[in-house]
Amino acid sequence: MDLIKSLYIHIPFCEEICSYCDFCKMYYNKNSVSKYLDSLKNEVINNYKGEEIETIYIGGGTPSCLDLDDLKKLFEIIKLIKLSKNYEFTIECNFESSSYEKLKLFYENGVNRLSFGIETTNPKLLGLLERKLDKNTVVSV
Repeated sequence: MDLIKSLYIHIPFCEEICSYCDFCKMYYNKNSVSKYLDSLKNEVINNYKGEEIETIYIGGGTPSCLDLDDLKKLFEIIKLIKLSKNYEFTIECNFESSSYEKLKLFYENGVNRLSFGIETTNPKLLGLLERKLDKNTVVSV
C-alpha cells in the first residue's frame, strides 16, 4: 500500500528577501543552488520508494528565481518520481523572475498549475513589505 501521495519540494532561494516571510530562505547563489539540488537528488535516490505521487508542490523561497539550467536540473530530479495519471504539479512563481522560457520549460516538464503571489498592489504596503511588484506589472502580464 502506498502511503505517500503528495510531495512538497522547498526551494529556499530568493533574489530578494522579504521582511514578512517566515519561510527558510537565502539569497540566490548559483553554487549553493547546485549543491542543494545535488542533495535533493541524493535524497530522492536514497529515500524514495517508488510511490505513485498525485500532487507535487514546489514552493519556497522563490522557485522561479532559479535560472534555466537550475530548473532543468530540478526537473531531471523530478523525473525520478512516478506520477499518477491525473497528477497536479504546482510551482510557485514571482512575476519578476518569470519569463517565457521558464514558463515554457515548466509546461514541457509537466507543470500544470502556477502559483503567483501578489501580496498587495497598494504602493505604501509594497514598500512596507519590501516588494517591488506593482499593479501595472500584474496587469501587463
